Amino acid sequence: MPVRSLLFAVCLLALGACASPEAEGPRTFTDDDGRSVSLAGAPETVVPLAPNLTEMIAVAAGVDRLAGVATADDWPAEVRGVPRFASLPLDRERILELGPGLALGVVGLNPPADLDALAGLGIPAYAFRFAEVDDIPRALRTLDTLLASSGGAAAADAFEARVGAVRAKTAAMPRPRVLLLIGAENSALYAFGRESYASEVVRLAGADNVTDAFSGDAAAPSVEWVLENAPEVILIAGEGDARQRLIEAAPALAGLSAVQNGRVYSIPADPILRPGPRTVEALETIARRLHPEAFASGAA
Repeated sequence: MPVRSLLFAVCLLALGACASPEAEGPRTFTDDDGRSVSLAGAPETVVPLAPNLTEMIAVAAGVDRLAGVATADDWPAEVRGVPRFASLPLDRERILELGPGLALGVVGLNPPADLDALAGLGIPAYAFRFAEVDDIPRALRTLDTLLASSGGAAAADAFEARVGAVRAKTAAMPRPRVLLLIGAENSALYAFGRESYASEVVRLAGADNVTDAFSGDAAAPSVEWVLENAPEVILIAGEGDARQRLIEAAPALAGLSAVQNGRVYSIPADPILRPGPRTVEALETIARRLHPEAFASGAA
């Protein structure tokens, strides 16, 4: 987190209320992609270019600060009434029409050319990076600085407390070998690499992610590789019968011990695929699946 972000949070606490956008003077920031971003004041409205940022803004500053959201954004429910714009490809003219004071993007997801184009149209654009779980509370606190809000710090504190509670419950537990899949179709498997926040979620939940063998933030293990590495638990993002989905996608995996022992589980997709306030829910869900005894009534 930039030092000025921390100082601003302290000032908010001292004042006992968040400052109005009009009360903020010109400020310059460096975003997570190294770009210089200048703001004349705290923007009245903002456009997020990724669904996880929509969720974070809603928590930090409220839905009423959203000038518009992308067509795929669906949480919280209140965003359904917010004006829409296309994000793939990005409809720059529509965003200009919405008149936000700031656009927010994600490094590695939103092309720098889109952010630079918006800046050229007079809409400052700031990019966040989400490589680690700690980047989520850091971004929430940074939003408070950018938007002169106060909800981000409270949400960050709550997020970190829940992460700490999971770590405390699972610290002494055996660590199963887990395969976390984003999806599976026609023997093609999609997973996370060791440099991803999602792989860290698995580790924080008290397990070892087998696809940490792959560098970077994404992995596409072959069916043969999975058979050789034989995960003890398989988690698949999405709804429905996870075991059936896995076998239909890759019949050769039916003989794995995880499949035979009933340790193939579905987990809600958005909390793990969108790094944001709900990612801690994914952590708790995974930890409960892996270590139900640690969360049983009466467990220490």
